[in-house]
Amino acid sequence: MPATIPHAKRSGLHALVLTALLAQASLLAAEKSIVSFENEESLKTWTSVNDGVMGGISKGGFTRSDQGTLIFRGELSLENNGGFASIRTKQDGLDLSGMSALVVKARGDGRTYWIDLRVKGQMAASSYRAYLPTTAGEWREIRVPLTEFNLQAYGRELSLKPLDPASVTSFGFTLADKNAGSFELEIASVKAITDEAPATGASSGKTIVDVAQAAGGFRMLLAAATSAELAGVLAGKGPFTVFAPTDEAFAKLKAGTVDTLLKPENRAKLVDILKYHVIAGQVPLAKALDLREGTTLQGTKVAIRFEDGRVRVGAAALIKADIPASNGIIHVIDQVLIPANNVTEPLSPSGLIELAIKTGVPLFNKGEVEGCAVIYEITCEALSNMVSLPDGIRKQLKGSLQEARAEDSIRQRAWILRAAIDRVWTALNECKP
Repeated sequence: MPATIPHAKRSGLHALVLTALLAQASLLAAEKSIVSFENEESLKTWTSVNDGVMGGISKGGFTRSDQGTLIFRGELSLENNGGFASIRTKQDGLDLSGMSALVVKARGDGRTYWIDLRVKGQMAASSYRAYLPTTAGEWREIRVPLTEFNLQAYGRELSLKPLDPASVTSFGFTLADKNAGSFELEIASVKAITDEAPATGASSGKTIVDVAQAAGGFRMLLAAATSAELAGVLAGKGPFTVFAPTDEAFAKLKAGTVDTLLKPENRAKLVDILKYHVIAGQVPLAKALDLREGTTLQGTKVAIRFEDGRVRVGAAALIKADIPASNGIIHVIDQVLIPANNVTEPLSPSGLIELAIKTGVPLFNKGEVEGCAVIYEITCEALSNMVSLPDGIRKQLKGSLQEARAEDSIRQRAWILRAAIDRVWTALNECKP
């Protein structure tokens, strides 16, 4: 006869089994496969729709590779008012209830594609879309929150109801970047995840500085931010959007440029350049492309656009987008952005204050208090590092920065910093003959 298990041990065993089953159920709930390409049979749920439906001549289709991936390729043409190619699954309920994001593992050609979601009862020419940027020849696993999908029809965004994940019936990809020529996107997998799924950045509590340090490849950016005494700001409450140049991007600068900028006498100029890489608030790629530009903390605007099949930020090309952090978001770029006014002498203390007030006041009046507070904080940090200012003023500024950072109220923080800026302005004018 088999040995019997004592009651207490059986209870403990049952508890372990139940715990394991619950853990497995939790894992299954946190992740859901949307499409797979295990065999040729799996392609029967896919179809292609190109601009031929409206008179265009673009060609786009799909095949399955020997490695079990889906390849979307073709030739985009702008003739006859055309300009899009797409593939999609046939109408069949996907039900993304409880899911918060899609994760697409893909290798592209450097062009930016759309991810398309269609819902029950939706007109044929419309879909919910989100951007899918790619890096030529590189496999990437791209996380796209469902909140970034916007309803559009005939290429125009519609200000209607947001996406209902439970009503999603079809998934697909579209290329419509207005750049004629061949294209190829290879997809290995698509899955939906919930907030409980493992993630980096915001959910792990890591700040922008923490994420950059952990990622590697941003040694020069972090060194520059530390030299300019801005690393503390970027590790603060935010939120910020940072266009982060890689070490390779800094290497493209003229020999000796970085060493020159890191010298104490050039700190104001370095601050000016770094501020040109930061936008107040959190701006994901989809929103940035809709806005087409962003106002930087340096005070001038940087263009964000499609060009030659790639997303560009100023003169730089986007390498990776929407890296989350607890205090903002990071977009990786391949060049250091140089503001137009940096070819001349950097702003004087008075000029910096005028620019901060000119930029911050409209934000405050529109209710964007966080953006205003961030601009004032960066301005106070920059002023406190200007060797042309008396030591007493710089000491007061550092004290105001400490007071503001200890304040929980964003509105009060903005007023503390604005008062500090006004005191500097008064002191500068009192010194005038």
